[in-house]
Amino acid sequence: MCALRYDDSNLRKLYAALSPANRKKALKGAFRKTGNSIKKVAISNLRASGLHHAELLSKGVRTVVFRREAGFRVTVASRKANKSGKGERGMHTNRRGLKKPILIWAEAGTKWRRSNKATKYPVGSKWRTGRTRGFMPRYGFMQKTKQQVEHKVDKELKDEIIVKMRQIAKKYGCEH
Repeated sequence: MCALRYDDSNLRKLYAALSPANRKKALKGAFRKTGNSIKKVAISNLRASGLHHAELLSKGVRTVVFRREAGFRVTVASRKANKSGKGERGMHTNRRGLKKPILIWAEAGTKWRRSNKATKYPVGSKWRTGRTRGFMPRYGFMQKTKQQVEHKVDKELKDEIIVKMRQIAKKYGCEH
């Protein structure tokens, strides 16, 4: 059998030589770079999913690097505009002019909906029931992305951490 050995002693020495702020900076940079590569895969899956206006909605796919703990996530959480009208992400303007967070619904799909008047009510001499409003099918582009990248994220993140550590060490003069 062939055993794979990895010696990370130099990396550990380099990590110890960096200040805590620079360590954090290096890790965050690595998380951001890895997250953005996953984001690109998610956007390509969104555009290939057949969802209308996918080009415009692709701004709603975001990478969030955690502030307090180490890590990141790629999400389709939409964001409303701020007071000055900027910063909107992943919102779609429907035919009535209302902004809707379509990406969240497109990922998981929605159930069949009915209007508020779901009971029978009289209209002239006839009785009507509430109208069905349909459903949104499940597109599942984020689930597809997860299946595509989950086996290579670990290796990519490790490689990126090493690259960022060396960059920060070179910048601040603690290269071994």
